[in-house]
Amino acid sequence: MLKKILRFFPALIWMGVIFYFSSRDTSGVVVASNLRFAFFKSLHLIEYIILGILLFVAFLKYKYAIITGYFYAITDEIHQSFMPHREARLTDSFIDLLGILIGLFLIRCILKKK
Repeated sequence: MLKKILRFFPALIWMGVIFYFSSRDTSGVVVASNLRFAFFKSLHLIEYIILGILLFVAFLKYKYAIITGYFYAITDEIHQSFMPHREARLTDSFIDLLGILIGLFLIRCILKKK
């Protein structure tokens, strides 16, 4: 039982990391405007690829990892809407969902090789 509970800690810690970065002001990040978009969207993908993998490790079910991960992505966007210099975007939650799906695809590929 304790082993099952412990499987959730990495995902919960990573959710805390995402929450922290969602609270930060990004206006001070100086990147050319066309690169800024690509930079921040790639961060969304990477964050949620990792979260998708960690949620699969926690649940051991793809469906639960997708539902929980996307629910967290939506709540993260809502959280950002309350932060100064940040805004919520539905498109960001779709990028997050894509990251979750990529993470789960990577897990599936790894498990098929075993």
